Amino acid sequence: MLLPFLLSSDESEADNLLADLLSGCAVPGIESIVRSMFGGPAAREINYGVHQQEDIEDLVGEIYLKILRRLRGLKQSPNEDTIKDFRSYVAVTTYNTCTDYVRVKYPNWYGLKKKLRYALAHDPDFAIWEGTGRQRICGLAQWRGQERLVNCGWINEARMNTDWCIQRGPADDVIDLLRAVFTSAKAPILLEDLVSLVAGILRIAVCPDGNEVQLEYLKPAQLPAGYIDPVYKQWQRECVNLLWNEIVQLPVRQRVAVLLAARDDGHSSVILIFSEICIASIREIAQAVGMSANEFAQILPKLPLDDNAIGKHLGVDRRRVKTYRLSARRRLVRRMKSTD
Repeated sequence: MLLPFLLSSDESEADNLLADLLSGCAVPGIESIVRSMFGGPAAREINYGVHQQEDIEDLVGEIYLKILRRLRGLKQSPNEDTIKDFRSYVAVTTYNTCTDYVRVKYPNWYGLKKKLRYALAHDPDFAIWEGTGRQRICGLAQWRGQERLVNCGWINEARMNTDWCIQRGPADDVIDLLRAVFTSAKAPILLEDLVSLVAGILRIAVCPDGNEVQLEYLKPAQLPAGYIDPVYKQWQRECVNLLWNEIVQLPVRQRVAVLLAARDDGHSSVILIFSEICIASIREIAQAVGMSANEFAQILPKLPLDDNAIGKHLGVDRRRVKTYRLSARRRLVRRMKSTD
């Protein structure tokens, strides 16, 4: 694959061969690996989709430049630094760059992944192995080598279900936590999905400014600048609780029109505020909009939805969605005033 480019003595032809090599082989491989690492459930747990596309674009561009510089250097000095397998080189460079990116941008996430990998590799009750496509799979020792993974529905429900996480008990002991997860799953799990699930239990999240915080263990004074603790004042929590109680009493179409479109000044969805301050579990929020936890988990990265998307979900046009939301807001304002 590299020889035509390396042996070409014509500069213009070499540039064309380099472009073909990058676009035809390198870029598809880079994008496939990056999207598998940053476009799935694990990434959504890191950043809830807010920075997901930015992460992907930044990484693809950075890896592309690394490979481009390496190939140009190889052209100038072909005998000094050879590449024996170009596809493997692209894959290794991509994985290493992604790992470095996570280590710097999400240190808690990276540290958690290292801790889990160590436990899986050194405790005789557990195992970690490589599956098809170089994906890391983990589970109980007797499952080693299996590629029949746990049902995705169970992963989504466990990840999004606050009640399930609470039932796992304290997460101080990694071994006990892993044993509880695998006992419930009853099948092997992708390592990335396991890290995602445990991160949810430990409440490792990312603020809107991209800074990672570990919500359970940080005091308000230690949080990044701009972060607002929604339970800092008890009366604020009580107001949100009253609001949720009024929302669930709305007709279902009005609830859907309000909740799926709710956004802050930065146009980010605020629907998860009820879960984050333990007013309602993810399952209860999903029920409020007429979905299962699995269905809600699938649309979560797309929130907030516009009126066309909400109308498609409800089987009505966008004008009817606006009418539902206006009616809901009027009722909520009236009811909240009566509780003052």
